Amino acid sequence: MKVTYLYHSGFMVELENSILIFDYFKGKLPSSLKGKKLFVFASHKHPDHFQLSVFKWADEMAKDSRFFVGNDIRLNEKYLERKGICPDILKRIKRMRGGAVYESREEGIKVETLCSTDQGVAFLVTAEGKSIYHAGDLNNWYWPEESKSGNERMERDYKKEIDKIEGRHFDIAFVPLDPRLEEGYGYGMDYFLKKVDAERVFPMHMWEKYDVTERYKKTKAGQVFAERIEDTPHIFL
Repeated sequence: MKVTYLYHSGFMVELENSILIFDYFKGKLPSSLKGKKLFVFASHKHPDHFQLSVFKWADEMAKDSRFFVGNDIRLNEKYLERKGICPDILKRIKRMRGGAVYESREEGIKVETLCSTDQGVAFLVTAEGKSIYHAGDLNNWYWPEESKSGNERMERDYKKEIDKIEGRHFDIAFVPLDPRLEEGYGYGMDYFLKKVDAERVFPMHMWEKYDVTERYKKTKAGQVFAERIEDTPHIFL
């Protein structure tokens, strides 16, 4: 399994027979799929998680590519035509709300979702015997300027979703570690690591402030799980 950081919350996961692209925003996409199946995921419509260009690229790369998107991403034939994208691609797009499950033995993939605490969904993907978690914008967004009650409600909502996967095992997990949250930047990561068994954890949504990973690994929770947390955005497994 090979993991490549694209940008922000975007990653490419290459398995033996398939390639998975998560939350492409910008960055270099592969020029060849090496004959592999292509699955593209977009957790929600925020422009730092979803760009229409990924559809055009994927359709040019593989006419049997499959797409899984949060249900807040709404597309129609006329809109796609105006953007220069073949509207037939709609037949290969699966819109998913939180709590949904899609499974295809023919395609060799199972996709589950959690509700985001912002917009869209988080993805839980099983393919070729590997399990992958991509949070999208599911996080404990503890904003300093938010009211106490607002932050407490956010914490409850986040924990409610993560509790649904308590004890689950993931080979890799992509989890927000956003320095804009100031003292609360690691709250979501703390709870995820406490509740979920993830072999390797890739921090994301860092806005190029990559030193936040090292800072987190020095915290109480970070020290416990430091060996699981990747140090740099450019990682190959």
